[in-house]
Amino acid sequence: MDQGARDKRKPSCLWRILVCFGVVISLISLTMNVYRPDAPVGTIEPGSSAKPSFVVQVIRPREGLPLGGLLPPQLFGVDAELGFDSESADASYALEEEMLRLSGANWELHLVCESSGQVQPESELVFDLVFEGQVRRVRCKPEDPPAGTFWKSEIAPGEFSGGFSIQLPICEDADTGESLGWPPKPLILRGSFDRLPKVSQID
Repeated sequence: MDQGARDKRKPSCLWRILVCFGVVISLISLTMNVYRPDAPVGTIEPGSSAKPSFVVQVIRPREGLPLGGLLPPQLFGVDAELGFDSESADASYALEEEMLRLSGANWELHLVCESSGQVQPESELVFDLVFEGQVRRVRCKPEDPPAGTFWKSEIAPGEFSGGFSIQLPICEDADTGESLGWPPKPLILRGSFDRLPKVSQID
């Protein structure tokens, strides 16, 4: 093959490489937009519920998922969505002046707050997590001082609605207290509740 023919092939090969590269980038972008493990769930609007209700979600950072969350983590045996709500098995709650407990389906959330709404470091979330190929009971906590917000308001006599968004950078084995060295960035705990009376139980 003479030099002229080789020179003519070079632009063609370069064009094909660029097209392939563009296709890969497009697929990655599409995957990251279609599959969003970090997308928050909808919140419960105050006063919209017919009975006491709540929803709690843990948003995992992409950095803490296989391949940065480019593919659904179910393919790797990892929990894709973390959370529970008032429809979960054995759902219950307890609301006091400076404390909120929510539980259900092996989840336990204990939020301690000042009357001003400032979250306290004694708060914790305990749940089951597939970690390093096995199910472990995990306890996650905020830093000290905690980063996040909590609010509640009385929407009817004795009935309260509210919500929270709190960073949980500390995670440990709930049985041993051993640090998991995970997540690489804080988990984000988000939730909302509606029509919760003081210290009660979901039927």
